[in-house]
Amino acid sequence: MTPGQTRIRDLELLLVLSQEGNMTRAATRLAISEPALSKQLRKLEQRLRLKLFERGNGGVVTTASGQAFVAHAYDCFHAFHRAVNEAHDSQFGEQHRLRIGASSYLSNRWLERLQSVDFRSHRKVSIEMATGFTFDMLGRLRSGEIDVALVESPPGNAAVSTVRVANDSFMIVMLREHPLAGMKSVELLDVAEFPWVFFERRVHPSLHDGILRRMQEKNLHPRIRHHVTQADQVPVILGEDSAIAWLTPAGAERIVGDRLTAVPLRDPEIRLEIHMATLAANKSPVVSEYVRRFVRGAEEDRGPVQLRLPIDQNQAA
Repeated sequence: MTPGQTRIRDLELLLVLSQEGNMTRAATRLAISEPALSKQLRKLEQRLRLKLFERGNGGVVTTASGQAFVAHAYDCFHAFHRAVNEAHDSQFGEQHRLRIGASSYLSNRWLERLQSVDFRSHRKVSIEMATGFTFDMLGRLRSGEIDVALVESPPGNAAVSTVRVANDSFMIVMLREHPLAGMKSVELLDVAEFPWVFFERRVHPSLHDGILRRMQEKNLHPRIRHHVTQADQVPVILGEDSAIAWLTPAGAERIVGDRLTAVPLRDPEIRLEIHMATLAANKSPVVSEYVRRFVRGAEEDRGPVQLRLPIDQNQAA
């Protein structure tokens, strides 16, 4: 056999193995046995006369030759599927619709990224956007009203799979003359000394309850003076007193300036994790490609991402 006889399925095998870095996970994704995967890989390497992967106890590592090959294989694989999809679309006049949900507390750069994903295998894709509270977006995802959702710190659910694409800290906003304003970061002990402007529970119930639970664990007592749902409400409410406000980085960025400043909260148990969420039972190739492309772009900017599999609520309890 010659290199020219390499098939599309061979390219898929290489791409999946390179992405997973593990024979067992790659075989599961490809719906074949691990011995069959090893045999196909060995034949492909012999046919190409290249060593594409190094195998070890910790998994598989793509060689320099493999990295060069996989980069081009990625383009070829998606070019083939795009050709097939466009042929079908042309025959039936189809246009795919992708419904995307996003937390309204994300920064505009995330919203821009959601709308700028470059499809490789599909061209005619129209995107519809919806924003709202994280739990509202997850509810609409489970009911089928949207196809994917970019949300903050989603709780485990057996019906939903998520991929973490970023980590953020809560920002504590205060007047520039506040005693905490000169600190590089603050801890719960610091913020417990002052009245709070805190977010309504319906904004994010699990984060709301988790912060209060964390305070209780540290034997601290929050003094919540006001509740808000939008960052724009904070400047008026803070007034001239010693209160501090809990906001996301995007919310803090919108209101800090000459009068207000923000300091990150440092606590290992309180994090804002941004996740891309889809239904665990999703079978749509358009949704799958969108998620892969979005996550790949986020990974290039922020480093490796971590997959969080669906959690059985009974086991989680």
